[in-house]
Amino acid sequence: MNILITGGTGLVGSHLVQSFLDDDYYVYVLTRGESEVKHDRLKHVHFDPNKLDDLSFSEELPEQFDTIFNLAGASLQKLWTDTHKKRILSSRKNVTQILINLLAQKKIQAKTLVNGSAMGYYPPSKSAHFVEDDVFQPHDFLSEVVNAWEGIALKARDYGVRVVTTRFGLILDKEQGALPLMALPYRLKVGGKVGDGEQWYSWIHVEDVINALLFVFANEEIEGAVNLTAPEPLRQKDFSTYLSSALRQPEFFTTPAPLIKTALGEMSGLILDSHIILPEVLIENDFKFLYPTLDLALDDIYG
Repeated sequence: MNILITGGTGLVGSHLVQSFLDDDYYVYVLTRGESEVKHDRLKHVHFDPNKLDDLSFSEELPEQFDTIFNLAGASLQKLWTDTHKKRILSSRKNVTQILINLLAQKKIQAKTLVNGSAMGYYPPSKSAHFVEDDVFQPHDFLSEVVNAWEGIALKARDYGVRVVTTRFGLILDKEQGALPLMALPYRLKVGGKVGDGEQWYSWIHVEDVINALLFVFANEEIEGAVNLTAPEPLRQKDFSTYLSSALRQPEFFTTPAPLIKTALGEMSGLILDSHIILPEVLIENDFKFLYPTLDLALDDIYG
């Protein structure tokens, strides 16, 4: 059985690649660069995401795939200059359009496309609870990215492909992603509340992310949007308490919101915006979270 992955060297993609290799799948990773990971059932196929009509790399791919996982995209955790904002948007749109072109020109066939996305689809709120059936128009830069990204991915339906758009929450991993940056102030003894601390964080352990991706891959009745968040979001001030306890560090300090906005600009929304995102589709389909609460997640990561 064949799996195609874009973004296969990133936080989620690298874990997903290893999971499929462990289960004896053949994995093909579309990439721009080199990888140190070697395996007799893993093939890295080089392509240029800026050349939408150059599909010559498809000669290195088998025709049939069980699933495509589209996880590629420039990091959100770099300062959002005008140049990087263009890169954030174009990197996601271009790679997704290339996948659609492969399907349209019958270079490949696939049963399912699982498209990475983000909880930034939903508007910030300190009171509203959002689930997958809630529909919104773009309201800021990140929601514009998500709408454009998902809109292109959904075109795969025209070619008989089941499409799942997975909206990631704040992914917790010890070595990569946002958590090491969040933990740094605590290690420097200056951790604590950010802004008023009342903003909600919708988070998820990286292992639950991988299991959820495998779950939607295996359950053919699941289509459309799927929120990949733990069932118990927390306010930032409570998140801080759990994190300081897990790190055995104090949380005496408060970082004012204006300081964060000045330092990070538009990117500060990743820290200051409030999102209560619930994984209704996963729960209704009896997905079992290994780490449904933050204390369990952080104990696994730091314990």
